[in-house]
Amino acid sequence: MVSKPDIYVDFEYGHLKEVIVGVPLNIYPDIKMSSWIKEGLKIFPESEQKKIIERSGKSSMEIGKFEATEKENLELISIFQKYGIKVWRIELLTKERLVLNLGEEIIKNWGVSFQYSRDPILVVGNNVIELTPGSLFRIGDLLAYRKLFIERVLGSNALWFAMPKLDYSQMFENGSYSKNGFPVLEGGDIHVLGKKILVGTSLNPTVGSSERGFIWLKSILEPQGYDVERVPIKDEFLHLDVVLSVVRPGLAVVCPEAFVDGLPSYFNGWKLIEVSKDEAQRLATNGLPIDPDHYILSYNEHYDGWRVQKALEAEGVTVHRIAFDNHNEDGGSVRCSTHPLVRRLNATA
Repeated sequence: MVSKPDIYVDFEYGHLKEVIVGVPLNIYPDIKMSSWIKEGLKIFPESEQKKIIERSGKSSMEIGKFEATEKENLELISIFQKYGIKVWRIELLTKERLVLNLGEEIIKNWGVSFQYSRDPILVVGNNVIELTPGSLFRIGDLLAYRKLFIERVLGSNALWFAMPKLDYSQMFENGSYSKNGFPVLEGGDIHVLGKKILVGTSLNPTVGSSERGFIWLKSILEPQGYDVERVPIKDEFLHLDVVLSVVRPGLAVVCPEAFVDGLPSYFNGWKLIEVSKDEAQRLATNGLPIDPDHYILSYNEHYDGWRVQKALEAEGVTVHRIAFDNHNEDGGSVRCSTHPLVRRLNATA
């Protein structure tokens, strides 16, 4: 087998060289069949909650959203291409393949979502970890990564492995669902800052990562020399990257009111661009550094992003704006839609 280029990620703001972008296939959970969704809807602004309820049981293709969201993906990819960044896409799975793997009832009741490639995996150092999600509509995500991982990861320097898989039936009680008794992780909760790893855990019991997921990751990474810290966030927020963006050393965008115990001491003395709860729920902090000097920022009909953009530019950061309404209304933005395979702070390493 021909050797493949190294996979390696060391910093959120390192020089991005290879990235995965998701595909906009969604099937929205059937609200009537899944009472747990009501708790999960807290992470959305009220206007977006109504849209999700109206789309109950429908797919992004049925409602014409697939094409509109893919257009936004292609605009994002064009920015990456300007910087010479290699882009990988996951497979677009057929309904038949989903049914064979997951069953028709699970797809109908829990839904599926393949746009947000940040969440089903974690790349830290040369570890490529398949995660076990806390959100029920994400349990089928990794089916779309099999072909890509065989092509790119297998035979590289990567340590490719998976979290323990769960029996999700044990996570229900009287129709309610909770992630909290089990080790679950989603990539949107994990920030890689050299040897410092921050792991968000939302107090919302139906989505995101759990404390036991944090404990599992700590047991894996600390023997490799990493310092892994849990960061609890309030139940109105899905992931840590919905309330924090680390732009470069000493500079971050943050929603202070989202943190249960306050912002981690790691950020003491940093320049912080603060956003409100409403701005955070509109994905104000879910931008993506290309490198320490260039940043992609999304905007939508509810949030224009200009205040954050001007604050970043005042610090010498070049900002690329991208309209991301179709992504944003489903709870994710630019960071959510991407996952790095190669990102190094030292661009020549």
